Amino acid sequence: MEPHHAVESPTGTFIVSHYNDQLNQHQVSEVNTGGKVPHQFSGSRLASLGLPDHVAVDSHGNIFVADRFNCHILLLNAQLKLRRPIVDEHQLNDEMPWSLCYVERTGQLFVGLERGVEVFDVLRR
Repeated sequence: MEPHHAVESPTGTFIVSHYNDQLNQHQVSEVNTGGKVPHQFSGSRLASLGLPDHVAVDSHGNIFVADRFNCHILLLNAQLKLRRPIVDEHQLNDEMPWSLCYVERTGQLFVGLERGVEVFDVLRR
């Protein structure tokens, strides 16, 4: 495993974006404190996973994934199943997302790009 980024989930596990050497693909994995991997995401028929540089998580376990190669932000549930793409390449003006910061109180997702920062309101009321 070649890690890119990791954050702690609300349940005390870790969400890790990484490259899997054995499978030759990028993944997002949940890793518990014993080193076990209960859930993984490597893409779906609805959204491929290119290079998941950065991840963010909210208090409900929702996971935001910045996919640099595919120029989109994915929303995964706590079991690392795709909920939906929430920001696409057009909204990012075809710039690659490098980092994320989710502010749960306001529902804003800050996306670091090569030439600046974009802010998206992702809170659903």
